[in-house]
Amino acid sequence: MGFSSVENQLRPRNGRQLQVLIMARISTVHQDARSLDDQVALCRRRVEELYTGPSVVTAITGQGSGEYLDRKELIEAEAMVETRTLDLVVVEDLGRICRRNRAVDFCEACEDAGTRLIAINDHIDTADDNWRMSAFFASFKHESSNKDTSRRIRRSLRNRFTQGGVCTTFPYGYIKPPGAKSDADVRKDPAAERIYDEVFRRLENGQSYWEVADWLNAELVPLGRWARANSWNGRRLAQVVLNPILKGVRRRNEKISKRTNKTGRYRSIAAPVEERLYRHVPHLQFIEPDRYDRVIALLKVINARWARGKSPGTPDTRVGVARTRTRWPGQHAMCGVCGWRLFWGAHGQDTHMMCSGAFNYRCWNAASGDGILLAQRCADAVLRIVESMDDYDEALRERVATMARTTQAGRQTELDRIARESARLVREITNLTNAFAESGSSKALQDRLAAAEAQHANLAEERHQLEARTDQVADLPSLDDLRTAARRVFDRLDLQSPDAWRTLSTLVPRVTIYPYRLLGGRMVVWRAEIDIHVSALHGVVHPDVEQVLRRRVMIDVYDPPQFEAYRPEVIARRAAGQREWEIAEALGLTITAVQHAASLHRMMLAAGRTDPYVRLEAPTEDLGRVRRHRHQRFRFEPHPGYPARPQTEVE
Repeated sequence: MGFSSVENQLRPRNGRQLQVLIMARISTVHQDARSLDDQVALCRRRVEELYTGPSVVTAITGQGSGEYLDRKELIEAEAMVETRTLDLVVVEDLGRICRRNRAVDFCEACEDAGTRLIAINDHIDTADDNWRMSAFFASFKHESSNKDTSRRIRRSLRNRFTQGGVCTTFPYGYIKPPGAKSDADVRKDPAAERIYDEVFRRLENGQSYWEVADWLNAELVPLGRWARANSWNGRRLAQVVLNPILKGVRRRNEKISKRTNKTGRYRSIAAPVEERLYRHVPHLQFIEPDRYDRVIALLKVINARWARGKSPGTPDTRVGVARTRTRWPGQHAMCGVCGWRLFWGAHGQDTHMMCSGAFNYRCWNAASGDGILLAQRCADAVLRIVESMDDYDEALRERVATMARTTQAGRQTELDRIARESARLVREITNLTNAFAESGSSKALQDRLAAAEAQHANLAEERHQLEARTDQVADLPSLDDLRTAARRVFDRLDLQSPDAWRTLSTLVPRVTIYPYRLLGGRMVVWRAEIDIHVSALHGVVHPDVEQVLRRRVMIDVYDPPQFEAYRPEVIARRAAGQREWEIAEALGLTITAVQHAASLHRMMLAAGRTDPYVRLEAPTEDLGRVRRHRHQRFRFEPHPGYPARPQTEVE
């Protein structure tokens, strides 16, 4: 042992020098760093009082909350104790080591290692047989003091907020004069009126947070006085838009911190309803409350499907990630074998795409394709369809317009129904609010009130959509107008930009990829079956119009090999009696390419085919490297609801 349990005298474990560890800690950066030196000096004096011989003192100092049990200083100290080379550990108090029971555990670890521990202000010395009780009380005292302080601060801030205080930080568009103590002292920046109106207009029109953020950056709109960044992005904009101060309501205690006992770290969680505080500040309103609530409800519906963690167990590695910053057709095109989406980055190539199901051994279609070429071929197909439409005449235009007007005739009936239901919900919300005020906190009333408010918001959005379609049904444009619109769209469209995702996903709502290969070949290529909604070029979104003007085509997502590209010409010249070397010379080919073209033609005749490419309906053993189905992890699992395809599993 490093000391005598009877005489409580220190003796060096190694017989030469006393090995001493001093621990010092401050909680935050706001504390004076000189306090660390003061703690070390106090501990050194205590060591000198106990032992006059030679000693080696190691000081571990750091900054961080004592509740954090994963601090590197604590881990380092525990490791030093476990080496059983220390004779003495000295601290100002147990809280300098850490909080809670972990401090007592540290004392016990010192006792097990034969190392004496002294906490000066807590009067703890493990050389004393009664040290454990003192350590428990000291640990309890530190924990209780933290809780009491937290409650006092929380109580004071809640009271000040209800009185109009706690006037701290504000988003862009608000001016807080120096010395302002309440919301009454804060005013709006007149220049921000136009900015916020345009932001909400763009969000109403379907733009993403990122696209609106790009516009704000282009307009050189600042983030605000208290922002820690210099430019807008989607997340920062969402934080501002979702702040109800824009509709004249200040909030507090939307989130509370909850400690993770294992590490002592705190994480933010949604606060209980009874903890949340709201205060009306109409002089700080930028957006009308009805419009604000309607836009927020719309955004929640749109963005709900992109929330992370909503689809556990899915093999799609980007499910739950917003698609607006993904190049089209990423997260849009799907595999025709299993129904899972395609993603960028196949086989380490950022320009190629691959089935996400195959990536996770749930689909055998592991061939990759050029995603940039796919996007270009889809755009070319839209232009080609519009340029070659021969069934677009006046009779068709009149028939579609009649169908649209017939369907739209029931719009007023729907608006009347929504008005009646909204009035009923307003009465219900008023009654529930009054009942909640009278009875106090009630989980049942809270749930009913939340459900009623959600229904009212949904009805508001439904009414807005119906009203927005008032002038939408009109005679269809002429064919020349459609062609002009298509040329204008694609002349200025950058296929690598976020705008392309929204434009092409509307014009081409479905892209399905199927694996093909050439007769007698082993290389797998893609063909895409796409749906084209021509009506979207003119902004017509009526379902009857879309149905009439929808086209489905198959496109090749590959460049054919030379002998296949020249095959029709080679066969025609052979039929005319030309010899192989003459054909090769005339077409600029090699004799081998001419022979391959003739061989492919013979295989097509034998198979009774006019198309040299064959669709793969099931995996085969001669697919070269594309043999995902041979892996022991492979289990064919198509997307839920997708028709199962023939599959092969490893026996």
